[in-house]
Amino acid sequence: MMERTYGGKRGHEGCDIMASYNHRGVYPVVSVCDGTLEKIGWLPQGGWRIGIRSKTGVYYYYAHLSDYMKEYQIGEQIRAGEVIGFMGDTGYSKTEGTAGNFDVHLHFGIYLNDEKNREKNMPSIPIRRTKIRKQKKNIYILGVFERADKYLPIWALEPVRR
Repeated sequence: MMERTYGGKRGHEGCDIMASYNHRGVYPVVSVCDGTLEKIGWLPQGGWRIGIRSKTGVYYYYAHLSDYMKEYQIGEQIRAGEVIGFMGDTGYSKTEGTAGNFDVHLHFGIYLNDEKNREKNMPSIPIRRTKIRKQKKNIYILGVFERADKYLPIWALEPVRR
C-alpha cells in the first residue's frame, strides 16, 4: 500500500505518468483501444476522468484530466489513438473542478476480470523515456494499443500547444 494524501492508506490502482512540463492541458491523452465510453465525469480522488471498455472486455481508466477533447456521451464509440483529453492535475477534493493539489500527470488504470468474473486492476506497467533518433524528441513508450486482433505500440508524444 502506498500512503496517499487524500483518503488515507489505500492501494494505488494504476500507473502515474508524470508530465515533464508541469502545466495542465498541454499533453494529449489518447485512447489505447477501440471501445465504448462507459464512465465520464468528476470523481473526488480521480478528478475529471474517462473510462473506456474495450471490445475484448478490458476496462481502461484515465484520470486527473484537465479537460476533455470534446463533449462525450456514455455509450459513445471511441477509436484507438483518438485524443480523448489532456493531462492535468484535477481531483483529491469533493469540490468539482479542483486542480493543483499535485503535479500534472495521467493516472492510467487497466482492469480485467478474473476467473470468478470479478474486475481486478492490473499492476503498474513499466514506462521508459527514450528519444527517437531522427526526430530527436522525447517520447514515452507506454505499452500497446489494443485494436481488434492487433497490438500496436503506444507512444505519448511531446507536449502540444493548443
